[in-house]
Amino acid sequence: MFGSAKLSPFAHPLRTAYLTAGAASAVAAAIPSDRVTKVVKPTLMPLLAADAIRRRAPLSATLGLLGGLAGDVILMGKDSRSPSPQTRAANLNKGAAAFTLNQVAYHVALAKAGARIRKLPALARLPIWVGGAGIAAALLPKGLPAAAGYGAALALTSTLAHDATPPAALGGNLFILSDGLILQRLTLLKKFPRLDALTDGAVMATYVLAQLFLVDGMCKKV
Repeated sequence: MFGSAKLSPFAHPLRTAYLTAGAASAVAAAIPSDRVTKVVKPTLMPLLAADAIRRRAPLSATLGLLGGLAGDVILMGKDSRSPSPQTRAANLNKGAAAFTLNQVAYHVALAKAGARIRKLPALARLPIWVGGAGIAAALLPKGLPAAAGYGAALALTSTLAHDATPPAALGGNLFILSDGLILQRLTLLKKFPRLDALTDGAVMATYVLAQLFLVDGMCKKV
């Protein structure tokens, strides 16, 4: 199983750079400022990957961050802010396909370290997955592949992370929260642009922390 060393938020310059870029990305999403997002957001996963390599994270988890990078680039395109929910949903499906690679890499790393699917954690996440898929099916059918397919991959990550380390477990839960907020934006907030943008900022903040804590939970050194 992975180590469980405790880290201060700014334990290393790479970590500081990642958190700074993450904060800037969250603020840019909430404003919103696409210009800042296009500059800052693509730096997130490379910075986290560099820190993961330094801290001897599993190779599969580090490589999986490439999927996260691809998803980030896709979701920061103009289609992500389209006034058409259908266009947003189609863009989300493309991003979800890339992020699924990220999640599968986490599955491999967590399973190799001994994490297993336990009954109660799995059952606890089942209603969340079913609920998300149900909302998408009822309100935005075009977003169902992301809600159901990627949602299942994310639920598995969270379930395995629950059996790994506390940081990984927190990261898995934050990932579910982040993607739940994305679904809320697509289905419930489309007529409220200001609230939609603020929620997008919350999506970015929870996503940045989710990735960080998952990697923290899989690293062998501080």
